Amino acid sequence: MISKDAAQQALVAALRRGDIRAVFQPIWTIQGQCVGFEALSRFANGCPPDRVWDYAERVHQVMRLDRIAIQQAVRSAYGLMGKLFLNIRAVHLTAASTLPFLGSSNRIIWEITESQVADQDGASGSLWLRQQGYALALDDAGSGCSTPHRLDWLRPQIVKIDSNVVQEWAQGSPEGLRRWIAAARAIHAVVVAEGVEERAWLEGLAREGIQAVQGYALGRPASAPYWRAHTSYDQGQVGLS
Repeated sequence: MISKDAAQQALVAALRRGDIRAVFQPIWTIQGQCVGFEALSRFANGCPPDRVWDYAERVHQVMRLDRIAIQQAVRSAYGLMGKLFLNIRAVHLTAASTLPFLGSSNRIIWEITESQVADQDGASGSLWLRQQGYALALDDAGSGCSTPHRLDWLRPQIVKIDSNVVQEWAQGSPEGLRRWIAAARAIHAVVVAEGVEERAWLEGLAREGIQAVQGYALGRPASAPYWRAHTSYDQGQVGLS
């Protein structure tokens, strides 16, 4: 059982000793080729990452925590194929020059995970990132705080549709998924379905216009050594067969 002060303990360990472990979840094209990996953070005491980041925000340490997590992810991702998707909070868009730019801009894709920023600030920050050669992804599209309107000013190259929207589609309510696909197509963005729990969904998602997929059915978060051993440029169908 995670104690109520576990988030504080995890944050202190991360800020003082860099005690964050990076794991990686693959993203595949709908045809089964590996696009790359999303980096996710894990803490030694088992505290859920969302709780640690929420606490870091309350104590005004979220940007420090982001930088440490990003640095750890980039170091750990050595040898992984494809793109590296790194999560940042939207607050970084108002101070984009403070991000730790590590690795090739041709490889890194920044996932924006919040919407608590003014449209004009977000547009300025996202433009600055693109001028540095980085691609942007809107993460959790369709979650409670995210609307298609954000695409107009963020202009991401990739739109990752939230797992709840994908599951609603699988349960027979496709309206949300189709609305986001249409909005992404309007800005010529690649559309990724998150939270794919059944491989049987792939055919239907392809018919809807989904171009790439991510989820437990296609690979759970694991260490970089695991994925280096299980993916290669000669195995485009690995993980989907």
